[in-house]
Amino acid sequence: MKTEEEVKKQILVVEDEGLIAADIQKRLERLGYSVPMIAHSGEEALRCARSTPFDLVLMDIRIQGEMDGIATAQELKAMDMPVVYVTAYADQDTVSRAKLTEPFGYILKPIADGDLRSTVQISLYKHQMERRLRASEAWLATTIRSVGDGIVATNTDGEIVFLNPVAEALTGWAAGDAHGRLLMDVLQLCAESTRRPAKNPVLDLAPGEIRGYSLISRVGLVTTVEVECFENRSADEVLGAIVAVRDITSRKEVESRLMQSERMEAIASMAGGLAHDFNNQLTVILGYAYELAARLTGDDQDQALKIQHAASAANALTGQLLTLSRRDGTHIEVLSINELIYDLQPLISHSLGKNRTLTTNLGSPLGYVRGDRNQLKQVLLNLTLRAREAMPSGGSLRIDSSTVEIDPESPAARLQRPGPYVRLRVVDTGIGMDRVTLAHIFEPSFAAGSTPNTGLGLSLAHSIVVQNGGYITATSDVSGGTSFDVLLPCIGTFRGLSEISGAPIAPGEDPTPTVLLVEDEDGVRKLMHNYLEREGYQLLEARNAEEAELVAEVYREPIHVLVTDVVMPGMTGPQLAERLAKLRPQMKVLYVSGYRHDALGRAGVPPGDHNVLPKPFPAIELLRRVRGLLS
Repeated sequence: MKTEEEVKKQILVVEDEGLIAADIQKRLERLGYSVPMIAHSGEEALRCARSTPFDLVLMDIRIQGEMDGIATAQELKAMDMPVVYVTAYADQDTVSRAKLTEPFGYILKPIADGDLRSTVQISLYKHQMERRLRASEAWLATTIRSVGDGIVATNTDGEIVFLNPVAEALTGWAAGDAHGRLLMDVLQLCAESTRRPAKNPVLDLAPGEIRGYSLISRVGLVTTVEVECFENRSADEVLGAIVAVRDITSRKEVESRLMQSERMEAIASMAGGLAHDFNNQLTVILGYAYELAARLTGDDQDQALKIQHAASAANALTGQLLTLSRRDGTHIEVLSINELIYDLQPLISHSLGKNRTLTTNLGSPLGYVRGDRNQLKQVLLNLTLRAREAMPSGGSLRIDSSTVEIDPESPAARLQRPGPYVRLRVVDTGIGMDRVTLAHIFEPSFAAGSTPNTGLGLSLAHSIVVQNGGYITATSDVSGGTSFDVLLPCIGTFRGLSEISGAPIAPGEDPTPTVLLVEDEDGVRKLMHNYLEREGYQLLEARNAEEAELVAEVYREPIHVLVTDVVMPGMTGPQLAERLAKLRPQMKVLYVSGYRHDALGRAGVPPGDHNVLPKPFPAIELLRRVRGLLS
């Protein structure tokens, strides 16, 4: 392959004098250049330039036609073709007008070979360097625009010369509007703790120092950011400064939750020890109070009974402390959140009283979670009681449930583990909370403002949710209203036929077959779910054999087909089928596997079992196999 230097450069000569044009053509060809065309007017020069990519144009300023050489050069400049003027006219007006087109050279007639050679060589080199510089600048601009941090560049006077898109979003300023403004007019930084206006970070930060600020955008939005500054300089002079602005809101939320969890762990550990020792003393107090009440009469007996009642109340409090410290006994089972809400609805309505209303919006499909029934009821009741305290003069409480999926690539995955969850949302219209209250709302016995969190209610709710692998968060506005979001890991969903087809099942009609789908790969499980759902089957789902066994125990209706992967973490598909056969002897089994046939026997698939669907498979084959088992 020829190098760039070895390929002949093509030059267009624009000259209306035929003899002069031919002379220039011969001279250039003797120098090793190619001159495939000669144009005699500006219009002809533009036609030639559009058909052939020339490396350089030698342009006479005074040429025939409506366009002179300078006007033609202006058009060629837009086509990225470098121009060298060749003319006998060197008056100041002509030179001044020619400068506006930014020519690469200027040769006076009569032309000397040395002038022609040096001017052409230098012009070609300058154009090549300019193209490389533009390419480099384009790469740099693209890189700066694509980085995750906000980048602000200033000149030596502190005026903004560049904002990348992230910086535009953080400050609320468009790059064009911000250009030429002072840095602190656009980058409105405040001290993170005091919210007072901060000093210019270019002058205030030491080299390598990173400091946290609150950034107030042009429209008033407040963002927690980190700022770092760099000196922007060439080899011999300072050009200005580069300010990197990083949004750390999500990171601060994660750090805050971690600190809260650590505080709760410490409190829980202390609570467990206190509850154990306190229970010993309560045993003595209750015992003697009971004996005194049995021996005394009248007012003395009443006082002994009051001691006994107070000790019993203290005993209930120690029970909450033990739950907070995870030292109490729990009964773990598979539960439907919607059924839990149904069970508690009368009690919640009674607790709210007459001047407060309750509404529910229970989503579909039904989401199953694993946990202790009484503890999860306690979470819901504690959130309800807090809402009642926040609505002393009346209001409304709404309880929603739904199933959600946190995608690994979503922003939510920074705060919660990716995967399926059941969401429980409790929203009231009562007195709101400020940021300080929200930061401590789950701490025991915290009270602030007009919405006290008395006792251990919210702390206990937080502890139970975390014990079950979930998350609980609160959002509020001082103008009114608080929302609590509880996320609990979803181990399976159930969608009835009427929800799929939109039509209720007639009484006496044969039940729609139910399929228990067990697959540890989320993408494969979702795909199979879509195939079976479109066919109208009722679906139960699980991510592994252990969850499938729990779902099968709690589901009261028949399960007609088990579709399970052969190899999964823990229990294999054949082992699961063997255990479920004791509970569901009529259930059919379809194995799905991506392993070779000779490896299925080692996984426990009975020899000669033809109910094995190899991966990958089309939807029609999965549905054919399921229909075959049912028939």
